[in-house]
Amino acid sequence: MQIRIFTILVVALVFAACGKKPATEAELAQAHFLAAEQYFADNKLNAAKFELDTIKSLYPKQVAVRRRADSLFIKIQLIELKRNLVYADSLLRVKQPSLDSAARNFVFEKNESYEDLGNYVYKALRTEVKAGSTYIKPLVDENGNFLLTSVLYGGAIGHYQARFSVGSLFAETDKVTPDMGYSHSFVDNGSTIETVIYKGDSNKEIAAFVQQNADKAILVTLTGAKGKRSYTLSAAERKAISESYNLSVIVSDVRNLERIVETSKKKIILYENEI
Repeated sequence: MQIRIFTILVVALVFAACGKKPATEAELAQAHFLAAEQYFADNKLNAAKFELDTIKSLYPKQVAVRRRADSLFIKIQLIELKRNLVYADSLLRVKQPSLDSAARNFVFEKNESYEDLGNYVYKALRTEVKAGSTYIKPLVDENGNFLLTSVLYGGAIGHYQARFSVGSLFAETDKVTPDMGYSHSFVDNGSTIETVIYKGDSNKEIAAFVQQNADKAILVTLTGAKGKRSYTLSAAERKAISESYNLSVIVSDVRNLERIVETSKKKIILYENEI
């Protein structure tokens, strides 16, 4: 309200200075610019931007005033970018130790030959540790995406979905079709091994379900074109899913903050060169 009153007063002064003669567009644009300058001096940046946007939308032909408005707008953006950079950098310093602590039970794996993103893998569920077993393997990629992989050993049912249930309550993955490229099957020493990677928001629901039922027996049912296979989720798997999801949240936060810091630094250099 105070912002609008101040602007109205400035415009009114323009009219008063012009006597009975209506103010020109150039004079009105200048009035809004003077208001923006005052708001800028008072560190009321949002109010200043409002006045500058008004000039841009109402007086597009007033090139001289618009150039000055653009210059002031860059100064405002520079202040906001520096403020955001300080804030994001301080949060990043807090989050990084949390990431290091949350990742203590994981190993980071990445094959530079064919993988664009590496994954945090729970140590107790590494492939070499669980060889010959049917299990659920959670993964967290380096961007913080939470993935689930079902590994079916000694069966050939062409499974495409995993359901986690306790009594009548359940949570399940999205269905994975062959054309998506997330399901694979191969034979090792005469035994068929199927692996399916699940992505999407349903994984978060499963993580929440596992965490809510951490002290209960959770039945995992793998559904395929040629039947179903069920087994009870182990304590190690329950813990791995819970900790992996928690890690994914932290990794995602850290990566977002890193992107903000990097983008802010680049824009600051760009805007400083334009002033």
